[in-house]
Amino acid sequence: MTIVDIIKDRLIIVFDKDKKCHTHKDFFSLPQLLSMDLPSRSEVILAKIKEFYRVSPRDSDDRIKFAFHELLRQWSDILIAGNDASDDELFHLNASRGFLNQIFIFTLYKDCFTNDHTFTRDTIRICFEFLTDHIEIFTNKNSTKNRIFSVSNIRLIMEILSNLASHLWYSDTDLFNEQVFLAMREYVDQDLTNDNLTDGILSLLWSVSDNTSLVPILLKTDYAQSLYQWIKNSSTKFREDKQNALIDILQNMSRHDDGMEQLNHLDILNIFESMQFDTNLLFSLSMIRVLLTDRNQIKLESIEFINTLVQNTIAAGEDEKYRHEGAHVGELLTVLAKLFYNDEILHMILKTKPSIIELFASLLAKFYPNLNSDHDPLENFTCVLLFNILCCISYHQEYSQKIFDNEQLMSIIQKTVENEANFIDTFMPRTMKSIEQTANEILKHFNEKC
Repeated sequence: MTIVDIIKDRLIIVFDKDKKCHTHKDFFSLPQLLSMDLPSRSEVILAKIKEFYRVSPRDSDDRIKFAFHELLRQWSDILIAGNDASDDELFHLNASRGFLNQIFIFTLYKDCFTNDHTFTRDTIRICFEFLTDHIEIFTNKNSTKNRIFSVSNIRLIMEILSNLASHLWYSDTDLFNEQVFLAMREYVDQDLTNDNLTDGILSLLWSVSDNTSLVPILLKTDYAQSLYQWIKNSSTKFREDKQNALIDILQNMSRHDDGMEQLNHLDILNIFESMQFDTNLLFSLSMIRVLLTDRNQIKLESIEFINTLVQNTIAAGEDEKYRHEGAHVGELLTVLAKLFYNDEILHMILKTKPSIIELFASLLAKFYPNLNSDHDPLENFTCVLLFNILCCISYHQEYSQKIFDNEQLMSIIQKTVENEANFIDTFMPRTMKSIEQTANEILKHFNEKC
């Protein structure tokens, strides 16, 4: 039995749908792994980790957060120790890696990152300090003796960062280290084996690019050019599942104005013509085409795609987490907002699904109260999109009455007009109007009708 098998066997934690914790009967046998006779050069590190072995999801949030950060701060020492460790030492160090993962699971279960933004920022800072201190893992494949151990720990830190991407605010972009992202890009550029580190890098890029406010960091470190080459050579450079990840990263970058400009400059759509893609990627490819097309050039090309987009938007809008098949409703609304500039498409959608106007209104009512320049960028951007979509609809008398008859929606619009100085569009696409502009236009159309 390998150390991975041991950890999996001893460290099984299951949460049911009610968030009740069920722990494997051998769960607390993990400390026994950490209390065996240890080589002296590992004793100090593992003794510090052992202090937290009794932490459980039943503990207070503060206890769990403290334990997680204290463990995370030990990880440079863990990696350095593993560099020259014997097989016995690696056994114990590997067990400690499983222990860090366990405490991280607790922080997710307790919603620590959602409820404490300072904790989120501190975690990001610690993780990037770690990656910066060990950046040679990306720049020199022969930098460590026990590279498999080093890569597994680097991937664990990257996985933690991946999970934090959805909890970031606009103000958090200052924490992201461009030097690290540059080193990761160059590593993937040069890797021809699609190794575990490349796998981890692509997973992190997927999560980071999903947060539109972080796309400029990727653009500054030349990911647009590399992404073009990666997709062009994807059939020989990456496994099939990672080819899917590349398309999703491309779609995420296409949602940002600067990303759209760089990708269009590379003429990235042309490479699609000579490539074969799985049918499950066709919807994503169609979304990318819309995102990379000037709004004045949008045409009705595929009724099937538009119907699927509308259905997925409705499903995401009605979901508790506002997601459908992994896509946030804001991602789908980004494409829909662009399509609505084409009157033919707007008429087709609203005649087929007139109730979608009510969905737009209900979503705005849910997201609007949380509108904050320092808060969730995806929720803020979703508000921008909804105002733009409703503004497009308000130009058409046959549909605008549904907006004007919605008292809650008109109250939001009136409030926005009266307090427009309070609204700062921290991510304001150049292809869209601001919240205050759209609110004023909708109110103008309402007054004209009256």
